[in-house]
Amino acid sequence: MRYRFQIVLLMYAALISQSCALTEITGGWSAAVNGDGTSLGESTVSSCFGDPFVTLGITSTSSLYGTGSVFDQKTGSQSLQLALGGYELSVAYDGTVSSSLTLTSSGSGSVTSKIGSTASGVSTGEGSYDLLGYADIKTEGYLSGSGTGRASADGMAEYNVKAMGTPSEVWGSVSGMSSLNIVGLSSNSLVSTGQLNGLHTESRSVKSINGKTSSASDSWIYAEASVIGEGKANVTSSGTAQGGAWDSSFANINQRLLNENAASSVTGELTGYAEANGYLDASHVSAILQAEAINDSTGMLVSGGPASYAAVTQSSDATRTYAETWVRNSIWGSVARTNNNQNAIEWGNLSDLGSGAHTYEAGSNALSFGKILMTTDYLFQTDQVSSLGNMSLDTYAEATKGKIAIAGTLMGPDGDGTLSSSDEFMQNAAGFTGGLNHYSLVDAGRTPFPWVETHAILTRAYVSSNPIGSERLNQPFKVDTAEDPNVAWSRTDGSYFQAH
Repeated sequence: MRYRFQIVLLMYAALISQSCALTEITGGWSAAVNGDGTSLGESTVSSCFGDPFVTLGITSTSSLYGTGSVFDQKTGSQSLQLALGGYELSVAYDGTVSSSLTLTSSGSGSVTSKIGSTASGVSTGEGSYDLLGYADIKTEGYLSGSGTGRASADGMAEYNVKAMGTPSEVWGSVSGMSSLNIVGLSSNSLVSTGQLNGLHTESRSVKSINGKTSSASDSWIYAEASVIGEGKANVTSSGTAQGGAWDSSFANINQRLLNENAASSVTGELTGYAEANGYLDASHVSAILQAEAINDSTGMLVSGGPASYAAVTQSSDATRTYAETWVRNSIWGSVARTNNNQNAIEWGNLSDLGSGAHTYEAGSNALSFGKILMTTDYLFQTDQVSSLGNMSLDTYAEATKGKIAIAGTLMGPDGDGTLSSSDEFMQNAAGFTGGLNHYSLVDAGRTPFPWVETHAILTRAYVSSNPIGSERLNQPFKVDTAEDPNVAWSRTDGSYFQAH
């Protein structure tokens, strides 16, 4: 049976006061189900003693136990603005979510896609408060048995929260897509994705009852999949996630991605493919692109960068076990600031970061990973301030000695990055510029001899501190075919430390 129906928005408000501010919502959604299945959705506005919490979103889920087929799809656009209890909140989304699942053997499965955002403002006594918002575009699922599951989410979601009469505010948005395609090829197949598969941003601004303030922002894009037994998984997450926060100490006009006390942003495309073709063979891929900023009474911290990971283990005599993941065209950055011109900043971009692991005979294993991680802090101490910065560009690969197994990670060729911490007394910085050729490869089964190689080449890596502090640059490496597993790795490290 095929049928369509409208889902009506449900709103509930439990208000202590007799007066209400404007609550508004526009748009709606539609849904379709093909086969035996259930489609559910709800948008809720609630209030308790003047503290509002609002969430708005659209979700598609297809679940089965035993053989059958189900399909669900929703398209919608909604927005909500609410002024209540001393806070202004808004959430919105626009997009399409879909899910489908088919099982041809005994077993179970479920796939879900979601677009949505949440905003809240909580009073914590004597003029103190906690502002929080987050937004997601994500897919997740699992499959046990023989069949196919698909899910996709494509669109945008955003939030904004203000504490009225103060500069305190949080905002965030995600735009892009997340998708999965999982396939079980036997009744013993187990295929799944990570719960964080997609785009996410969150931000927070807090004023405590003793007057201390803090702000934070975290944005990421993530892709993950695992296969045990005969199966395949494809995952993709791409787009932009960004957000920021101002606390009550801020004294200027709020300008997004220009002057927040804490802000973060990531843009890129992350993909992963995992394949196993024999009983108890396993394959796993994961990739992340993240930026984070924290600003509180103890100091400031920013960090960010991309990472990729691929690993396989083969127990059977299957043709191959395969894992490959990529982070492409990535841009990331985060910043923390005070009103006293104290700053902690990190920013970078990279054209490609990819990891792969392949095995071709029983008893073989392979894994590889790569990452760029840039982090710097600025700490407030009793008698001084200090800052420590670190950057690291890593590639690693290993494979079982004497087996037909290959692992490798590639980083580059285009990209650059900087991190810095500064105030009126000190300026610290570290960074790198491309072209990049950071590369590690292990071919353990190459004849007549195994082959391993690693490279850590870039146009420039630098560290500077003014006045002179502690500065360090290092490029360690290792290649080894004598031990099991065969290994190749190298990195570029840089750090500084300064105090006054």
